Amino acid sequence: MASAAEAGYILSLRNSSAFFTEFFYPAMCPGWDAYMEAALPLSVLHSWMPPVWYGGLPAVVVAFLAHWISTRARHPLIGRVVSRVLAALLLVAYSTAPLALAVDIGINRSCLGVWGGPEGAALFLRGDIAPMLAALCVLAAVRTPRHRIRRLITSRPFRRGTVILAALGLLALLPAADLTNGPIAPLDHCPTGDGTRVLTGEHAYLCQARGGGAFANVSDRDLLAYGQAACRAYTGRLEDAYAIAPICPPAATRVQANIDAEEAEFRAEETRNQKVCDSSRHRPRITPVRVTRDRAFTDYGVLESFEYARGVAENPWDDGVLDKAQKNGLVATGTGHVIILSHSDYDICLTLETYRRRPPLELKGWDHVVEVGYDSLTGHIELMDPMSGLTDVPNLAFRGKGHYRIRVHYRSPGWKAWTPQHLLVMVYPGTGRPVAEYCGAGAGRGVTSSRRGCR
Repeated sequence: MASAAEAGYILSLRNSSAFFTEFFYPAMCPGWDAYMEAALPLSVLHSWMPPVWYGGLPAVVVAFLAHWISTRARHPLIGRVVSRVLAALLLVAYSTAPLALAVDIGINRSCLGVWGGPEGAALFLRGDIAPMLAALCVLAAVRTPRHRIRRLITSRPFRRGTVILAALGLLALLPAADLTNGPIAPLDHCPTGDGTRVLTGEHAYLCQARGGGAFANVSDRDLLAYGQAACRAYTGRLEDAYAIAPICPPAATRVQANIDAEEAEFRAEETRNQKVCDSSRHRPRITPVRVTRDRAFTDYGVLESFEYARGVAENPWDDGVLDKAQKNGLVATGTGHVIILSHSDYDICLTLETYRRRPPLELKGWDHVVEVGYDSLTGHIELMDPMSGLTDVPNLAFRGKGHYRIRVHYRSPGWKAWTPQHLLVMVYPGTGRPVAEYCGAGAGRGVTSSRRGCR
């Protein structure tokens, strides 16, 4: 019945999905580690073994039929063996998560955070409890008769084996019998770094292990012993190295090598992108007031400028400028607000040019060109990434407050080569048509001739 109920529940989920977000968890919970190691084999088992499908209902049905038929045929041993094999298969498939959770809770209650708290644990267990109970019921149904169990218990080999196992158990448990709780150092003055070097030392290890409230009731002595044991068992996997790196030289070496490799890759990409920007500098056709070049990056593909003046609301987020920019895909302005769009995943070769008069229109080499009008309220047009709030570019309103034209040129990045995109922003005094959108001639990289409003 339990397995049938579980099968019905699984079928009810066919058109829905249940998921949970990523949970932070401490590094040393053996039950969770074992469950993660078994996740791939268990997924293969669930995919390729029909008896465990639908919450184990096929296995329970086959076990019942095998036991009933073999009993009617006066060969009950066959039915018991088949039933036990199927029950064992169900236990392997569905009892791993409950047993792993029980081990973690027994060792350290803070390990519940590994499983996402009570809600996360429920997500892990709700599909396993019914099949596990069904497997136990199958084993109970084909259990050995009592007189045979009594005969086994009273036999000489069983008694000798019991004595040996008891002695081995005492030897294994006596070292852990010292349950005196040692001191627990506070998390004050934890070492910090810039991420380029591995933090080492016992204090760094304790701070890292207890981050997020984990192992709050485990003494320093026991936690260090755990880490040292993990270091002795370390096999070289990077995923296992981070938790024990502060007190385990082999793990620290592995982590540091990975940090150095990532840093070298980042520096190489920075150098390559800077070369792309340096090799494709724009040459003004008339003398500009000022030219500024920078290689920039945005969090979500937006460069903005804000101006606040009397009578102007200080919340530009709902003024509709972003919607207007998304219509032409490049730039829009509003009262005290300028937005320029780009791709959020690529560096930007940014060039800013200011002119005293209207510069010649340039389309060759650009995918998209849009020119807009802007009325500067305070004489400040300073583009920045609104997420970081940082800006390294000068004020583009070189004549103070007044009317300006802002012409933005865009060239797409090298999608496969992962090279930067290009933005050329020209600013000059003037009024005119609010928005003028031009078709680019970008050498086949996303030419925008199909855009509405293109001239």
